[in-house]
Amino acid sequence: MTGDGLDATRKAGKTYERIIQHIRGEISSRKLRPGDRLQPEADLARALGVSRPTVREALKVLESQNVLRSSTGPTGGTFVGAINGTGVAEYLKDSISLLLDVDELTLEELWEARGVTDVPAAELAAVRRTEHDRFVLARTVEMDELKEGVAIVSDIAFHKAVAEASKNRMLSLFASSIHMTLKTLAERYVIPEDVLPEVKRISQKQHRLIYEAISEQDGPLAASRMREHLQLSFAVYERAMPKNGSSDGISEQPPDGDTRSKTGRLDRRLR
Repeated sequence: MTGDGLDATRKAGKTYERIIQHIRGEISSRKLRPGDRLQPEADLARALGVSRPTVREALKVLESQNVLRSSTGPTGGTFVGAINGTGVAEYLKDSISLLLDVDELTLEELWEARGVTDVPAAELAAVRRTEHDRFVLARTVEMDELKEGVAIVSDIAFHKAVAEASKNRMLSLFASSIHMTLKTLAERYVIPEDVLPEVKRISQKQHRLIYEAISEQDGPLAASRMREHLQLSFAVYERAMPKNGSSDGISEQPPDGDTRSKTGRLDRRLR
């Protein structure tokens, strides 16, 4: 790291925030690259003209954002992490989950966002998918049939494969952060036992239908089938999350709809 102090980031704000800006600037300018080791805290504090506790605070924030990683031992230290969408999605997932926990974000809003990410991703995947994407999706659908109980609800492999097949990394980034949030929710709350067998059957069927549309490169059909799948999954999470109350059936409509139906009616629509 260059020893230019904080002159380049001498803006209003707390000192640790300016250290964060400085380190991010070093990474953006590629003076620091993934895998590079930062100077020891004492050396870094001296180079930047700040105290060690302030440096430590800045490093902890950057670690929480997956920008840096640290390890102990003879070869340990603080290193620049891998700069990719996974780390950013993890950070977004933690923030989204917290917003849900404190009621600053609702399940309905999360599902509206899925409509903006998952549905276009399915349509783009149908247009842009490669033979490798098709193989991965087919394999994921096959693995679906081996899952039991809540595993089919918490699994995000299929949606991740669809997002990656869209070949839009920004879309995939936001979709991944939402999917990881959903995985956390599914593992935290209890899905009603009475609906699990039906949810599993319909979800597996919907995954296969989405896959077939993508395989046949029918974008509008893939989007339509993904939209139907989101309607089912919303109802499942709505029943499981106590803050949102419970429903006596599986919703046929997305969050902004007002028509309700049983799973059987939704299933008949897919036949």
